[in-house]
Amino acid sequence: MTEPEFPERPDPDDLDALLAAYALDAVTDEERAVVEARLAESPELRAELAGHRAAADALAEAVQPVPPPPALKASIFDRLDGVEQVPAPAAPAPAAPAPAADPVVERREPAASASGRADREARRRWFQRPGAIIAAAAAAVLVVAGAIVGVNWPGPAGWGAQREVQAIASAPDAESTTVTSAEGGEVTIVWSEELGRSAVRASDLPDVGADSTYELWYIDEAGATPAGTFDPDDGEAFVVLDGVFTPGVVVGMTVEPAGGSEAPTTEPIVVVET
Repeated sequence: MTEPEFPERPDPDDLDALLAAYALDAVTDEERAVVEARLAESPELRAELAGHRAAADALAEAVQPVPPPPALKASIFDRLDGVEQVPAPAAPAPAAPAPAADPVVERREPAASASGRADREARRRWFQRPGAIIAAAAAAVLVVAGAIVGVNWPGPAGWGAQREVQAIASAPDAESTTVTSAEGGEVTIVWSEELGRSAVRASDLPDVGADSTYELWYIDEAGATPAGTFDPDDGEAFVVLDGVFTPGVVVGMTVEPAGGSEAPTTEPIVVVET
């Protein structure tokens, strides 16, 4: 009995691209099999998929509908003559001619009727070969979406940061706590024991200036361990903590000198026990 063949596993970079395409239902059957085989065995990938879908939802909500330009239809029809056509089905055998009674009078089709026939023919070709048109439209959407994502992806409040935090928040065992910072603003700590990760979602945090920064900490019986620094963008930030999350650890946040500190130098403005 031969061993069953499984889809070849792609490189991590390729898998990340496939996962993003899978979230948009833009993969082939073979690619779908690869992604679903990996999703079945990896909670991290399932959480990342949820993050991709959340980013896609945010993108869809951010883009305003754009009506097509009036010249689009005419431009598409102008290009249809260069599209390879599907052969027409063979015509049935002609019936035996009836005995001629009167001389045949040639009739010319009115110009308006000929124009209508040309339009019907163009529409027929449109529906026979929509693939090229759909591909062109999809490419245009990707260009616009890529430009929007490129502008909004980086930064502490960008979609890239939001996607990473959402991946943790979407884990099956995710938990969260929301508190008010001693400096003002609201901070939500979210964590997943299964993923071994935690993150912060912050809003309305005050600007601490160029000489200071916010710093996150994991605090346990051994003391405080630095877990990353960040500077909010208009008071907002989405930050995944550095290091491995363990259940019961305390997550703290302080204001430190720019660049961060190896140990806290100020009183914590946020303390959450997980």
